[in-house]
Amino acid sequence: MKQMGKRPTRQHPTNGKQKIALLLVVSLGAGIGAAAMLLCLFAVLLWKFPVPLTFVQPLSCAAAGAGAMVSGFVLAQSTGRQRLLCGFGCGMFYGACLLAASALCGGEIVSDASGAMVPAALVLGGLLGGALSAVRGT
Repeated sequence: MKQMGKRPTRQHPTNGKQKIALLLVVSLGAGIGAAAMLLCLFAVLLWKFPVPLTFVQPLSCAAAGAGAMVSGFVLAQSTGRQRLLCGFGCGMFYGACLLAASALCGGEIVSDASGAMVPAALVLGGLLGGALSAVRGT
């Protein structure tokens, strides 16, 4: 006879590769969510207040860097080891994705200092997230 009231338990990944893949997906989602929320907040700020439009690029760069920071922090906290390297890896991944997308779309990869600002913010944001995790974890 079947027992009533018990739900089937969810299978957790037991394989090491599956666990790492899950951590990467959670980290990616947290970073994208944080960047999206900041972009929405900055859009409202630009809409409501008389802010010069020259602030658009620095605000979007800050949102991207903060998203990389959150992603690096979440990944470093969930792995619990080599935290600075995890944050740096997240930042490098986001920076490489940005440069690859720019190259595939036929745009210039980095033409001047303002073009290098977003990839640098992504790398440094991820590194900062890993560093914050390392400081918090000790």
